[in-house]
Amino acid sequence: MRPPAVDQTGLVPPFDPELRAATERWFVRRGLPHVIEGYSATEDVFTRAAPFLAAVFFLEVFGSFDDRFSGWSQVAVFVAGVAILVCAVALVNRMRGRRLFQLPDDVGVPELALFVLVPALLPVLFSDEPGWRFLAVAVLNLVLLGVTYVITSFALLPMIRFGALQMTRRLGHIGQLVARTLPLLLLFTAFIFLNAEMWQVASDFPALYYGVVVAALGLSGTVFLGLRAPREVADLEHFETWRAVTALASSTDAPLAGVGPGDPSQPPSVRPLGRGDRANVTLLVIMSQAVQVVLVGLVIGMFYVGFGLLAVRAATIDQWTVAGVDALASFDLAGSTIVITWEHLAVAGFIAAFSALQFAVSMATDAAYRDEFYEDVTREIRETLAVRALYLDRLAEAEAEAAADA
Repeated sequence: MRPPAVDQTGLVPPFDPELRAATERWFVRRGLPHVIEGYSATEDVFTRAAPFLAAVFFLEVFGSFDDRFSGWSQVAVFVAGVAILVCAVALVNRMRGRRLFQLPDDVGVPELALFVLVPALLPVLFSDEPGWRFLAVAVLNLVLLGVTYVITSFALLPMIRFGALQMTRRLGHIGQLVARTLPLLLLFTAFIFLNAEMWQVASDFPALYYGVVVAALGLSGTVFLGLRAPREVADLEHFETWRAVTALASSTDAPLAGVGPGDPSQPPSVRPLGRGDRANVTLLVIMSQAVQVVLVGLVIGMFYVGFGLLAVRAATIDQWTVAGVDALASFDLAGSTIVITWEHLAVAGFIAAFSALQFAVSMATDAAYRDEFYEDVTREIRETLAVRALYLDRLAEAEAEAAADA
């Protein structure tokens, strides 16, 4: 969409509703929906998630009965369950002044209560064990609402897509990343990889426990990434001049790119980020840094997978482990048999997780790392906050004009 033209005085017309809507969609795509003015759970979060919640709502009819019914009686129970759900939806819609089977345009307490309680009531009618099944379905639906709120409220899916795009762009700088991190990490990890005790631990590690330990290392890295994030966000949201704001915004694909402030002669007076805004921006900062940490971990893990195939042979693994070699795959290379084992992949995965944690700690504590690997992250988020400054300025101008007309 082409932004409104700037006149000779440098002023722009009030905020056009279509331009505002396009700008707010752009914020969502960038993973920052909380910077939208008036962003709320009922009108924005659960309403956007209404199609998903509606699908879950009707799928839960399959859990309304048990083995007490079979054949045509089971079909009858299914039809009765669907009828109850449909009637409940129609009743709530009628109470809220909507068409009988319209998806809600404003999800409030009645719709949320409908989602939690009505599917939970079906087992009470059609199940031999109504008590615990009612509680189980109700708790499940409450958990689903919580997860849906977090994912939708903070636009985690667009945020993950934003992080994936960053990872794609950084693949072109993989050589710089490896050259900066690999030498130090090799000194830290080579001894661990060629240590018999590490392979013995890996051979005796159930897959579930292994996943828990790797996840704990990842959580520790996330904590380190988040240590400085609040202070970084506080620095990013301040602007000295409107010229700096418009220059940053113009480098984006935002609908407001190229639009100046209502009164460029005044210094920027941008409302500080609120609690939800700050949490959203902080999460995006952490996600953007996590992309680099994951990339480092993948490079280190792939290196040790390849290195181990050549350096640690099957006979050595057999001596280092109690259970012996249980090959996942094998192939011939230059007259020798190369064996891939669970222990090999587990040790490489451990080292990758440790290396990613080490890199996360360095990003949080080492100024040289931050200067080299953090600049792109801060620039892109600062560009988004510059668009927010223009967005709020346009809203203020529109509100002032509406008040003057009144």
